[in-house]
Amino acid sequence: MNSSDKDKVLEIMKKNSMHAYLATCDGDQPIIRSISTIVEEDMSVWILTSCSSRKVGQIKQNPKICLAFIEQPNGEKVAHLFGQAEIVGDMEQKKRIWNLVKDYDPTQYFPDGPESKDYCVLKININNIEWRDGWTDKMSVYKPSK
Repeated sequence: MNSSDKDKVLEIMKKNSMHAYLATCDGDQPIIRSISTIVEEDMSVWILTSCSSRKVGQIKQNPKICLAFIEQPNGEKVAHLFGQAEIVGDMEQKKRIWNLVKDYDPTQYFPDGPESKDYCVLKININNIEWRDGWTDKMSVYKPSK
């Protein structure tokens, strides 16, 4: 993927990070929910959630996920990320991610800050991203270099 395509994918993800859709599996049943994400310039993707949430339990059983970023309001631009979710245990990393939140106040969910017992960070490890820049474009595939 050339750098301008990578920039387009990153732009889709960043612009739609507050209204993304995460698919996990509950046994053999897919479950989709709306979530907020943090997308960094290097395409690192993070999700703040509760350790006790159903999604964390599902990820412990099966870490494979799909994460959809869909341009609002008409869905013309999309990026579907396929990969695995990893539960982050490192407190320094959890604090770093906490400080990246800009669009809402995470203390409304975790009043003790990043030391809250129920505070969980998911790192999304990307296998590939299928994306399009408009309705008339074919889906393209981005694979990160390992």
